[in-house]
Amino acid sequence: MAAVVDLAKDAGSFFTHKGAYHHEVDGQVRDTRATGPVSIKEPRNPVIGFLSPPAIYQAIVSAGAEKARQPWWKTLWLAVLAGVYLSFGGALAYAVGGQMPETQTSNPGLQHLIFGAFGLPFGLALILICGGELYTSNCAYMPAALFEGRCNFFQLWRNWILSFFGNLAGSLIVVWLVDETYLFNNAAGVKYPITIAASKTSAPFGQEILRALFCNWMVCLGIWQATAAQDIIGKIFGIFFPVLAFVALSFSHVVANMFLVPFGMKLGSPVTVGKYIGRSMVPDWIGNTISACFFLAGSYAFCYGTLPMRIENIFLRLTGKGQNQKNAEILTSHPNDMHHDGMQHHNGPFPDDTAHAHRKGPSHGVV
Repeated sequence: MAAVVDLAKDAGSFFTHKGAYHHEVDGQVRDTRATGPVSIKEPRNPVIGFLSPPAIYQAIVSAGAEKARQPWWKTLWLAVLAGVYLSFGGALAYAVGGQMPETQTSNPGLQHLIFGAFGLPFGLALILICGGELYTSNCAYMPAALFEGRCNFFQLWRNWILSFFGNLAGSLIVVWLVDETYLFNNAAGVKYPITIAASKTSAPFGQEILRALFCNWMVCLGIWQATAAQDIIGKIFGIFFPVLAFVALSFSHVVANMFLVPFGMKLGSPVTVGKYIGRSMVPDWIGNTISACFFLAGSYAFCYGTLPMRIENIFLRLTGKGQNQKNAEILTSHPNDMHHDGMQHHNGPFPDDTAHAHRKGPSHGVV
């Protein structure tokens, strides 16, 4: 019975329990089961000026843990601001790259490059430098903290829900305000947003998930590079090229599309709200979430974090090897213990009840 209880506790605390097996610290192998996961603190190299991959991961974990501790109202308001800032970038992209009809016809590659360069990198830089809660980057921050036991599932989902709907609110506010400026009240200004709204809602569901998957993989790589940089210029460059790449490749970002698609709808696109949600928002949400959680946070948790040791811990419990090791340790620590009730002494690891009796002490007949 004790083994079943221990197994249930281990399974329930797979991500939140801070215990782990042995880990190498400062060149020595230490048992971290009592002290919790090891934080890899690596100082910035004063010559090259950026963090190494293990240190980047630890910085992401720390940022995720800080986000988990924020009050809900702060997360929500920062999410609204993030939606506003990214929509500023979307409006800039429409104003520059979206009003080049001749270039779009004669040289579509160049038009895609300009549309990607002028807009969304600017919006993401505002979020990262000035402050904001962007859902798609939180899909990497929060799982990284979860994998290292620095937050729990409730904190993760609270952050995700607040940041998603805060981003949506901020984006729709900018859609309404920009439309009221009448800056796009011309043939070129109207045509491209309507075209984008149609193209973002026309792909089959599975294809849209793949486009979103690759998109947030690139966006979170930009976050990783910006985290590595220790100066503002380095952070901007770290963000710029991955975001430029996903926009030029026409991949799908669920928060960016919260401005791009509704703005096209506002200007006269026949896309309905239901079609936008079912053909764009939902598949983009799925793809963006999967790529950030598993391809970024999961990959680096496996390489630079304690995730392998946590998986090993659960595996040992499920196979019973962990309990056998515990019983062997009990026998080793009490070599002269024996029963005084006339029963034959058990030679080998004790069953669960017997081991439990030895832990309880003399009240169970153990000297």
